[in-house]
Amino acid sequence: MFWVTAVLLPLYAWMLYDQYWMLHPPETFDDGTSTLGITNEAFELAAFWASWTALAYATLFIWLDRFRASSPLVWVLTFLWGACASTWISIYVNSWAGQMMSTTQADAFAGSRAAVFSAPFIEELAKASILVLLVILMRRRIVSRLSMVALAGLSAVGFAFTENVIYYARVWMQATNDISIADPEATMLELVRLRGIYTSFGHPLFTLFTASGFIIGLSARSKIVRVLAPLGGFLLACAGHMLFNGLASTNATENLRPAWFLALALVAVIIISLVVSVVGNGQLIRARLTDFQRAGWMSERDVEVFGGPLRRAKLLLYALFRGPRTWWRTAALVRRYTELAYLRDAMTRGTVDAAGDARAHDIIEQIHHLRPIALTDTRGLTLIQPRARKPEPPPPADTAPGPLTSDYLPPQAPGPAGVGGNWPR
Repeated sequence: MFWVTAVLLPLYAWMLYDQYWMLHPPETFDDGTSTLGITNEAFELAAFWASWTALAYATLFIWLDRFRASSPLVWVLTFLWGACASTWISIYVNSWAGQMMSTTQADAFAGSRAAVFSAPFIEELAKASILVLLVILMRRRIVSRLSMVALAGLSAVGFAFTENVIYYARVWMQATNDISIADPEATMLELVRLRGIYTSFGHPLFTLFTASGFIIGLSARSKIVRVLAPLGGFLLACAGHMLFNGLASTNATENLRPAWFLALALVAVIIISLVVSVVGNGQLIRARLTDFQRAGWMSERDVEVFGGPLRRAKLLLYALFRGPRTWWRTAALVRRYTELAYLRDAMTRGTVDAAGDARAHDIIEQIHHLRPIALTDTRGLTLIQPRARKPEPPPPADTAPGPLTSDYLPPQAPGPAGVGGNWPR
């Protein structure tokens, strides 16, 4: 990941810089007409409004990546791929495709051809290319549908962020330079509501189709399924993107209400399936850890703590209040248990051979090293530890100690302890 970061971050910066100088200066054509450039003020205002949608969706997808979570560095690189690399590729290829599809005749649908026939394939391929790279480099870590969905969603959110910045900035420039528009801010906010709220699910929804194809291919034993499933998911994403762009390009906004409700129904079905996946992954981890508990590698309490999503979250919360070192070691311990469960699941499905046994022994050894220095259970603990009282100072050396024994009455027989009267009255 160090070398991937060292290569990608400068590349991202150059692509973003190139897009800026492509859009910032005005463009003059051969006939003397020119287009409006985008000022820095317009970019800043557009980025402000686009960031709220990106922040909301990025938080959702990071929350989904909770069981076998990727590192924050991978989240950032995936988001920046969509925001910088995918948009850079799409701008150049879509511009070329639009020129190839243009005609010399007056045609009301000339601008819609590239949006329907070329943009979906180019944009979906650009967004999904980072998934191919991550599958090659991080195949062990991408073990569930939720992991792939989270990474695909972050790439799509990054792409939508930059695209929204460009659209908002262009509308702002057009509104501020058109005397017939009385309120430029209201005009831009109308587009913000349309793209940032009502249809904000578009890019994440299409990329999730590609991600589902990838995860089906990764979990299958058949080589044919491993090839056809990602391809089928990509084609399904392109078909949905084409339908979306076609309806939006050839219909008025008020005529798209039925299609919008159908799209919301599809989004609701996908959300329900993701919630079911969250519950199912929790049950899977608990079931696979039970296999190790039956073999004697861990206790029944370990299965309860590290096999339940709520108990894991509670454990990490308690560890957070016991210092950064304790939290870091506890988070590493939770990751080891999760990796062990998914490794066992892959072995039971037949996608990992006997080499998984050696990896399982390595993980168990790491768990034994982390247990003494990490938080392993919250039972009997409070969220915030009580402060330890300072010990009282010893008495001065010249102080006479008090009486060692009290003046008890002499014992009587029979006493409380029997005939001998061994205890005082």
